Amino acid sequence: MRLALGFNPVLPVREMTNIAVKAESLGYESFWVHESLYQRDVVTYLASILSSTRRIRAASGAVNTFTRHPVTMAATFANLAELSEGRAVLGLGLGSFPTIPLIGFRVFPAAETKPLRRMREYVKIVRAVWSGEKVSFKGTFFTVNDLELGFKMVYPVPLYGAILSPTLATVEGTARMAGFVKEGETAAERKVDRASYMMTSLDPDVEAARETVKKFYFFLYQLSDVLPANTLEKYGVTEERLRPMKEAWKKGNIPEASRLVPEEAVDALTIVGTPDRAMQRVAEYAKVGVDLPILMPIGNTAYAIQSLAPGGG
Repeated sequence: MRLALGFNPVLPVREMTNIAVKAESLGYESFWVHESLYQRDVVTYLASILSSTRRIRAASGAVNTFTRHPVTMAATFANLAELSEGRAVLGLGLGSFPTIPLIGFRVFPAAETKPLRRMREYVKIVRAVWSGEKVSFKGTFFTVNDLELGFKMVYPVPLYGAILSPTLATVEGTARMAGFVKEGETAAERKVDRASYMMTSLDPDVEAARETVKKFYFFLYQLSDVLPANTLEKYGVTEERLRPMKEAWKKGNIPEASRLVPEEAVDALTIVGTPDRAMQRVAEYAKVGVDLPILMPIGNTAYAIQSLAPGGG
């Protein structure tokens, strides 16, 4: 099974690069780094990782459509591909809805901001620049006037479109999304690679691994403010059971919110437990259509990376 690793952009570049070098030695297929407006720059990470490795692919997971013009993005990743002899991957998403408005852009309401049109224009320009032809384009969001890439692009760059759905963390939500992708594949008469992030917490002490998830800020945020009320009902997690946790979260009482997280929510939304159990869970996602699981380790990351290594550690 192909396996990848994914990280938030919170570690120093050298430290992240060392993890990627280790991941390559353990047989991981690719290494993905999230983008943030106010954390370390994803392109700097990728340049360092690709310069320090020989086989593993390095990917943005994902860059947004607001802070870099598509021409700049196309040139940047063409250059990363040249640097690495074809190991750079562009993961592209609309943009983070909590942070993009902080720099003056609106994400909602979608009927006015037209996110799908924005993404289509962006991808069209990127691909046109990569073609080596002279590009002219006038759209709702982007304009290019008679411009072409200033160097010959030798290595192609795979492009992954990012989708964020509150229910994607569950197997059922992933299966639904894979079904939509299948419809698109049928209509376009082509196959796409389906990658999916999976929050992962492993530790020799299983309870410690579970506690790591419960205390993880992003997990609490998703559970409190993002997930629709009925998402976890199949797992016995009703809105009534979540209410005390959500109230603690809204008051800013993070320790109390962590304490009140239902165990079933941890099991439904994350990969947690022993290495064997973790791989069983990964296989469940693969069965419903995930081609490339991207494990996002938290807590005892070194143990998780070593224990789940495709090369056997």
